[in-house]
Amino acid sequence: MKKFLSVVCVLALMIVALSGVALSASAAPSEDEWDGVFRNTLEDVMSEENITAESVKVTREPVYDIDLQQLGFIYSMEYDQKAGYALVINTDGTFNVAEFYMEGRNPYELYNGEKIYVNFMLYLSYENETFTETTTGYVLTDEEVDVLREKAFGANSESFIKGSETVYYINKSENKHELARRHPAYYPVGENITNACTPATGANLIGFWTRYYPELVPGFTPGSVAFGIYLYKEWATEADKLVEELFYAMGTNQTAPGTTIADFQRGMNSYISGKGRNISYESCMRNGSFDYAYTKQKLKNNIPLALFVDCFRVDTFWDANNKNAIDYTISTLPHAMAGFGYNDITYTLSDGTQRTDCYIQVATGLVDTPKGYYNINYNTTIDECFAITIY
Repeated sequence: MKKFLSVVCVLALMIVALSGVALSASAAPSEDEWDGVFRNTLEDVMSEENITAESVKVTREPVYDIDLQQLGFIYSMEYDQKAGYALVINTDGTFNVAEFYMEGRNPYELYNGEKIYVNFMLYLSYENETFTETTTGYVLTDEEVDVLREKAFGANSESFIKGSETVYYINKSENKHELARRHPAYYPVGENITNACTPATGANLIGFWTRYYPELVPGFTPGSVAFGIYLYKEWATEADKLVEELFYAMGTNQTAPGTTIADFQRGMNSYISGKGRNISYESCMRNGSFDYAYTKQKLKNNIPLALFVDCFRVDTFWDANNKNAIDYTISTLPHAMAGFGYNDITYTLSDGTQRTDCYIQVATGLVDTPKGYYNINYNTTIDECFAITIY
């Protein structure tokens, strides 16, 4: 099976007419956008791979999310005695190519039930009130469906929201501590490395400690000193390989999309012990709640964090002339990040009132914003926060 596009919600594809390709499914005008995204991607792939088929027969069927709301369409392709398929979905008002294979059988072709697309390479059939995994024939229990529902694509959900705000102030003060002037900011880049924020978190933490224990990543120099200040590389080929190695060590996507906290620990333990070192995890949670004061003390002691959150906001900002311009990314999805400092910013506004924004400086694991400040004032849930020491 040859894969061209993986699960990412970052494609903004324009509708382009594809000459020589016959689309045999009838589409209502409101469905033109689905077909346009598919046609555009098909044209790009055929051009990139020098596929010169005179015609491609395409049929289209709806796919649904795990709550049985229409999520998009699966397109089956036949050309030159070959078969392929593509999934185009809509989770946040934008039509996105989730998967695209020029060679591969439709994963639903042996099942007559509703076609359920859960997440990357996870396909279910729903029939007679039962969910069946189409590639193995395994029938899921209600409990297993509930677990998948937490990480599944949703037709009515918004994965990412981007926006900006400006804070105008007459005075500003900061209480700030950084573990490094420039910290690691690795992120997943491999074509098949998906849902990999947790392996990226582990890689950023290992990259930080490699400064002190070079054997953690043999042959890798994680940073350098400039004017007496240690500056970490924000990305490197070795970092990419490390994310991939942890992806497999943590068993990411093997039982469900993503990585559990237990699998994060298991993968980190395996990797660190294999390098002759030890690792400790000190929780920053107290009675089920995040203890920010305790967390700041750990950061002051030069100990970085592993954060596991549900719904988050990451800010980047530029300050000048008594105004702070803030760009933010908000997500409703579970996520993991590495923390390398904190920053509490108190503004005195023009009316004399004060506003305090509290942040943890993070390596986000996001490709488009690899560094930023995790806004702990935003409506969010921190499931777990570990202070990570490697020794």
